[in-house]
Formats: sequence, structure tokens, C-alpha cells
Amino acid sequence: MSSYIFRDADAVKAEINRLLTDYPEIAEDTQLLADSIEGETSLHKILDRALSARQEAVSMVYGIKEREADLEERRKRYEQQAEAYKTLMLYLMQYASQDKVTLTEATLSITKPRSRVAIDNINELPQGFYRNERVADKKAIKDAIDAGAAPPGASLKTGEAGLTIRSK
Repeated sequence: MSSYIFRDADAVKAEINRLLTDYPEIAEDTQLLADSIEGETSLHKILDRALSARQEAVSMVYGIKEREADLEERRKRYEQQAEAYKTLMLYLMQYASQDKVTLTEATLSITKPRSRVAIDNINELPQGFYRNERVADKKAIKDAIDAGAAPPGASLKTGEAGLTIRSK
């Protein structure tokens, strides 16, 4: 359905161009232009269809997000279950003093403990053993620019036009 909307949007553009070519004087009067476009083109019909398609897509997004949350909870439960079974197997093998057990589907082996770095107090670490992250404070930069003191390396950029859709 959406591919037809995009094709129909091209047709509406052609209708608007034809209208402005045939009656160039309407471009100067915004109300006359709006009325002419509404009466002589299918702009409003296409916008209605696009809005309906967008609302359907947004509904799907919400539904999928909800489903993803449910599936994430389910995944976490299975991860916990898998870890519990692994812990149980390790315990049983240690209890039986078995470092290696060969089964039909897998071979289970107890590994030696590995050393890992533990940070007891990051504030005690000397220079060179931690990273500093440089992150711009955009609010402070905006305030400085508004006050007329733009810091070097920063500027204000104008974004693209947006569309507000109110349906409630």
C-alpha cells in the first residue's frame, strides 16, 4: 500500500505544478492557493492515506516494543535457567571429583580459575591507568552562544523542518 502512496504523491506534485502553471496568480494569495489545491488536487486525500499508513506503522512499533519487552523477560528467565543448570553440573562434577565427563551430546570439563583485574578504588589509580572521556556540555555551550560568547569548536546549526501531527 505504501508504494502506491509514494507514487500517488508524485501525481499530486504534478497536479500542483499544473495548477501553478495554469494559474500563476494564485501563488501570491496563500488562502486562494490553499483552497485551489484542496479543490483541484488530491493532496488532502493522499495526506489522509499517508497519515493512516503512518498511524498503522506507529501502532506496529508500539506492539513490537511491547512484545520485545515480554520476550526480553522470557529470555532473561531462560538465561537464569541455563546458568542454574551449568552451576548444578559444575557442582555435581566437583562433588564426584570428575574434571572431565564425556556425554552423548557434549563433553563437560572443569576449567582452572582465571585471574582477572578487580578495581577496589578507582580514585587511587595513578595517571595512565584510567581513561578520561571528553563529552561536550551542550547546554553550557548553548547558553554561552546565546550570551554572545561562542566557544571555539562549537556553533549553532539549524535542523530540518519537522511536522507536528495532533490526533487527540
